[in-house]
Amino acid sequence: MGERFSVAVVTDWQGTAGPAICNALIQAGFSVFINGPQDILFNLAPSSNAMGKVLAQPFDAASEKEVQETFMNCVNLLGAIDVLVNNNYFWNDAALKDISENMWDEVINRGIKSAFYCSRAASRFMKAQGFGKIINVISTSAYNGIYTQFAAGCAAIHSLTKSLARELAPEVRVNSVAPGLIDEPWIDESGKDFRAMLTKDILLNRLCTNDDIAEAVNYLACGADFMTGQMLVLDGGEALH
Repeated sequence: MGERFSVAVVTDWQGTAGPAICNALIQAGFSVFINGPQDILFNLAPSSNAMGKVLAQPFDAASEKEVQETFMNCVNLLGAIDVLVNNNYFWNDAALKDISENMWDEVINRGIKSAFYCSRAASRFMKAQGFGKIINVISTSAYNGIYTQFAAGCAAIHSLTKSLARELAPEVRVNSVAPGLIDEPWIDESGKDFRAMLTKDILLNRLCTNDDIAEAVNYLACGADFMTGQMLVLDGGEALH
């Protein structure tokens, strides 16, 4: 039998920092199982024979049946699930009076239910093998309340983080990564004054990047063995302003 590489499942290729997270885990030597179409693998081929496999399979993370079947398939193909990254994309924004039932359902289904179902399925394998890490990518909205329904979803997932950290210890560590506003192309479309306005209260004078998020996820995946139930905040010092 050859060496078994550590295995990470990333629950949403198009979710928060999905490609950057996958690349970071691949470079760290993980075999990675990605929720996404197989054609993404052309951009994620391991650059060294010392690295593990990269597999992709689309699945509905809000369907417990699909999650269970997919995770069992992952274990059959790769041997284990050592790290789960819940990075489901469920952002939407509206004033309270304008939040539709569909918008609220998206937060519940793509955010909270997905994190719950994936964590429950992965934890069974992790507890059985005596080790695992669950990493929930949320947002600073979890504590500052910005974007009503999105903030509620992020806060719920971090509450789940703390509850799972208690229940699954000592074998499984569960933590959250909470980035502030992410630097994306639409920001510069509104001009340099808009960027200046967004960064004026950030001590490090820039926005969070997808690489910042991937670095934090990688830190939790590869180390942080005495850390559980915590929120790793990536806000550049904005909360200190």
